[in-house]
Formats: sequence, structure tokens, C-alpha cells
Amino acid sequence: MDNGVIRPFRAVGFRGGSDVVTSRTYVPSVSWSRVPSDLPPHHVLRLLEPAFRDDDPQKAARTASAWFDDGVLEQDSEPSLYVSRTQEGGHEAVGVLALVDLEAGRLRPHEDVIAAYAIRQARLAEATRAHWEPITAYTTQEPVAPLLDALTAGRPDRRAGAEGRTDEVWAVSEPGAIGALTARLASQPLVIADGHHRYAAWRTSPERAGRYALTLVLDPPSMRVGPIHRVVADMDLDEALKGLPLPVVELGGGDEAGRFVAVGESRCVLTDGHRFLGVDAYECAPRWVEDVFTPHHGLESDAVAYDPDPRSAARAAREAGGVALLLATPALTTVTRAATTGRLLPHKSSWFRPKPRVGMVMRRWE
Repeated sequence: MDNGVIRPFRAVGFRGGSDVVTSRTYVPSVSWSRVPSDLPPHHVLRLLEPAFRDDDPQKAARTASAWFDDGVLEQDSEPSLYVSRTQEGGHEAVGVLALVDLEAGRLRPHEDVIAAYAIRQARLAEATRAHWEPITAYTTQEPVAPLLDALTAGRPDRRAGAEGRTDEVWAVSEPGAIGALTARLASQPLVIADGHHRYAAWRTSPERAGRYALTLVLDPPSMRVGPIHRVVADMDLDEALKGLPLPVVELGGGDEAGRFVAVGESRCVLTDGHRFLGVDAYECAPRWVEDVFTPHHGLESDAVAYDPDPRSAARAAREAGGVALLLATPALTTVTRAATTGRLLPHKSSWFRPKPRVGMVMRRWE
């Protein structure tokens, strides 16, 4: 039923109906820092906290074991692939969850990572022997969606819905369907859209089972992509561009800044929250920031903050007496080229939507 590269698995999920699943799962934002500090007792983030709070990962392992013992979590009885459908704001994304062999080279990253973040993810996976949140990837040749339509005709096995978003999952255990899906996915490179730190972490798993990555695969038309902006505190706007030989355009405000960067992926706007200066870096803007702007000013990685919202980034710059770098969206062709050639984009170059609802489909090995 599998071809060694793409495998079905016995998913882990929360026991209960839609209301229970909704209350114990969540849709992540770009930044872990926005996770609430006071969580419900059986929320999935209690299994993930060590990955972003730098806690003892054994705490998550003990929590998971207790939840299995108490029936909070359950594992499916037979190996399956899992069709996922997300609907929000008139947009629908349909994909499939499977295990992807990280030693086969099918999954291709497009961004670099921050080593400390990957180490935390590795410690969490090793301690819990689990992948609590999937990597998200997209197809590069043959689409997977045409194989999924007939598999979503019945009632979903899991469902969650809140704030205008609905997430549904169907388990697929029929050998013919599994064979068709695994063959389709194994025949092409799969580019990682989200989850680069999990990818980097899971590749180092000391157990062979841990090197099969829980992965949601979508087709490009299902995905939306946008930029992640940078904020540097305590920096003068005029000093920010001094010594960098680029023509500068004075812009009228945030709306004009948005139109300026929308022209192409090499565009960047620097702002202190009051003035907006546009530049064309002649290459993908995140690369210019990482390779030119950051070393030019001698910035360490912890001196740069990240924000996907341009207005929020500009406001943060104003409050910190610094500069926000509002970046253009990298083209999907640039993302794919970075993944297939190995010339990676800097970490946090882009965001992709929809992010899967964390806790809907998880994976644990014995």
C-alpha cells in the first residue's frame, strides 16, 4: 500500500465531537510569541510548549502519556492517508496527509533555519516520539487534488470549526486509493511551504521511524503566499540606507508603500513609522536584507524581529525608535527554484496559508 517514500500511518487525534476537537486544537499565527499563556488543560499546545518556551520536553512526553491513558487522545486502528479540507472566507484548500521519507530527498526546503529553533523541535520529537504538527508542502508537477474529490463525498472522520473557518479530515484506508496517492506524491519533488524547523529537526532523529515526516501536501492553487517583514529597533531611517548604493523613492505613506512593493519581489520599503522610503534591491528582497543590509549594519539575528502585518511592523518601528523593512512577496517560482536548486532563501522569507489546524491529525510511533 506504500512505496517506501510515501506511507500511510495510524493518526492520533482528540477523542470527541466537533466541539471538543475545536476547543483543543488551534490555527497557528506566524509568531509563537502570540500563543496565550493560560491554556485549557487538554489543549494541543501543552504538547508543543517546549518547542517555543524552551521547557523540558519530557514534560510534553508525560502529558501525552497521561492523555492516552485517560482517553483524551486516541490512535486510529489501521494505517491510512488523510484527506484534509479547509474552507475559510470563500477559499478552499484540499490536500492529503502522509508520512514522507526524509532520506528519499522528495521534500525540498526553500528557506534556511535558525539552529536554536530546530534543536528545540528535535528535542521535543525525540522525547515524545511524535510529530504533533505537520510540515506543509506543495506539489511541483502532477496535482493531487483530482485524486481527492471522490474521497470527500462521505461524512468526515474529524471536524473543527470556529471564526468562519472549517477543517475536515477523512481517513483513507482503501488500498487502491492509497496506491494512487502515494504514487502521485512519490513521483515529484515536494516543496516545503511551512515547517522548515521541523524538517531540519526530524532529519536528525536517532530513530528511523522519526525520519518519516508528517506532511500535509497541497497543490499551489490552494495556497496563498505573503511576505514576512523585518523590524530593527534603535535605528535612524536615514542612517539605515547610508552607504548602500540604491536609488531611493520618497513615498507618501503606507498605502503607497503597499503599491510600491506590489510591483515585484525585489522591492522593499524602509519606514520609521512616519516616513516611507522605497528601494529596488535588484534581487529577491529577503536575500538583499540578509546578504547586504544585515551585515552592512553588523546586526545579529536576535536584533531583528519579524511581523507578517506591514502596519503592525511600521507601528513597532515607530514605538522602538527603529526601522521596519516592508518586503515584497516572493514569487512562487522563486520559492520553487530555491528549493530545487538548493540556494535557499533566508529564514522567514514568506508565509503560506492556510496553515493546518494543529491537533487535527498527529502522529506517534512506538
